[in-house]
Formats: sequence, C-alpha cells, structure tokens
Amino acid sequence: MAGTTRKTDVFIVGGGPAGVAAGIAARQKGLSVLVADGAEPPIDKPCGEGLMPETLASLRSLGVEINPLEGHPLRGIRFLHQDTRIHANFQGCEGIGIRRPLLHERMLAKAVECGVQLLWKTPVAGMSERGVQLRREFVEARWVIGADGSGSRVRRWSGLDSAAKKSQRHATRRHYRVRPWTEYMEIYWGENAQANWE
Repeated sequence: MAGTTRKTDVFIVGGGPAGVAAGIAARQKGLSVLVADGAEPPIDKPCGEGLMPETLASLRSLGVEINPLEGHPLRGIRFLHQDTRIHANFQGCEGIGIRRPLLHERMLAKAVECGVQLLWKTPVAGMSERGVQLRREFVEARWVIGADGSGSRVRRWSGLDSAAKKSQRHATRRHYRVRPWTEYMEIYWGENAQANWE
C-alpha cells in the first residue's frame, strides 16, 4: 500500500450530482472535502434531468441556482399505462426539465467556489477504517461517503450489500428537438419497461 500523502475530513467516492452536493454541504459545515471519480466532467447518464421542486429548493440551499429559462417547466407528474392516465400537480411551484451536463456544470462551479477539491480520472481502489486507497496514494479520511451509484463499491467494501439477488436495470436516453406537448413529466409504463419524458 502506498504511504499516506493526504488527509481530509470527508472523502467522497463519486463525482456526479449526489457526490458534488454532499461535498458542497460538507464544506458549508467547515469540513475539508475531497471528491474522486474515475471519469471526468461532465458526467452524463440517462437520469437526473427532471428536477422536482424539492430538488430545486435543495440546490438553492447549497447556493446552486438553476435559471428556469435553461430548461422546460414541469407542472407535475403524469403516469400513463395503456388506457390509464393519472397525474399530480406539484404544490406551490414548478419543477424543471434540464440537461444533466448543465446541472453538473452549475454544481461543479459552486463546489470549486466553496473549496471542494475534485480529483478526476482518479478511481478508488479500496477502503479501510482509516481512509481510501487511490492508485498511487492513500488518503486518510474521518468520513467516507459512497456516491458511486447503484453498483456501489463503497457499499460492498462496507459489507452493506444485501445477500438477496438483485434484478438488473438497463437505461438509455435520447434527446429530440420537438415542441413540448405537455407541462408534465410523463412516465409511460409497460411490461418490464418504463419510459420518461422530461
């Protein structure tokens, strides 16, 4: 194991929106923060493009402002399955459909501004009670946060994986330049499948 070369209060595995949000929140408490991800920004995935009103409020509390003109307003959520349709309006304010790379860009700008240290192209190889092992160094950390997705290695290293067999999910995404036909985030249900319009 490589010798310890750094120390931090909080080490976050995963530099997507969840990891960056956790990093900003920890810095707001005065903690030192390192965020590491094996990828580099913008981290783009087929999720995180429909922001609910509560999400927008949480982002504002972190100092991340999203301009409504940069996305499409969402009045509520509508579920559709064959001939069944049901919807619910958000109470008090709207959500917004926004491209995930733009959301990530706004969050990273705030993270850098408040002093979160970002380590890109830096996969985490292991974890112990003292911290995390990177490719060439060990980082001591008081706390480690796993924001590394549904197949979380942090969860596995911590012994928190369930023994039950997990079903696998596949996600894909396409963007089309069409005029919005609804004010709702639409979720279309089918047998063993789901399609969202945001």
